Amino acid sequence: MMKLFYCLLIAYLMIIVLSCDPETLFRNAPNIDVVSVTPSQVNPFDTVRAEVQAINPEEGTLSYQWSVSPEAGFFIDPADRSTTRWIAPNTGGDYTFKITVSNSYKSADRTSIVRVVEPTIPIVKILSPQAGDYFVQGAEISIEIDARHNNGINTVRLYVDNSFIREQSGQSSNNYLFTFTPDTSFLGETELKIEATANFTAAMGSDSILINIEGILPKRVMMKN
Repeated sequence: MMKLFYCLLIAYLMIIVLSCDPETLFRNAPNIDVVSVTPSQVNPFDTVRAEVQAINPEEGTLSYQWSVSPEAGFFIDPADRSTTRWIAPNTGGDYTFKITVSNSYKSADRTSIVRVVEPTIPIVKILSPQAGDYFVQGAEISIEIDARHNNGINTVRLYVDNSFIREQSGQSSNNYLFTFTPDTSFLGETELKIEATANFTAAMGSDSILINIEGILPKRVMMKN
């Protein structure tokens, strides 16, 4: 049984070898020595310079092809040379530069990340409660928030009547939840305010609403006749 298995394995490997182009089977891909993409963190519309140094172990010349993912911004020099320049887009985020170097037989590639820091303020929206809602002193209030920015959120803070309550670190989703239990110092019309700060910048966005908090009426004391 094992003999049959080894025979089949050898036959399979022979098929693979025979199906390969003999011209490229024993050829070598280019050796990429250095990839330089600078600066690695930029503002929108800044210029990024990309350069690659590679060695061809085979005869002939090398060809080059730069690309950026996700597709944004634009190359101001031809993207099929060893050195090129790219104008950053106005949308913040991490962009992956990929350089593919090819000879007449094979190719090699390398990637590098450039971060575009968007100066716009985060978009912040209090989803719940709604403005004008009524609550009772001592009852927990759940506050749902949507806070987003193309570079992500660094921190989200809750203020009640301009008093700092607590904060949360940014997370991969845009949804945040705070809870707050009002005491007698927050009776009447009360402001809920959310502030969110973007990553890599001091840009801050906010949203606020007014709610109503009512006190608890004291229980009546029943008098015996």
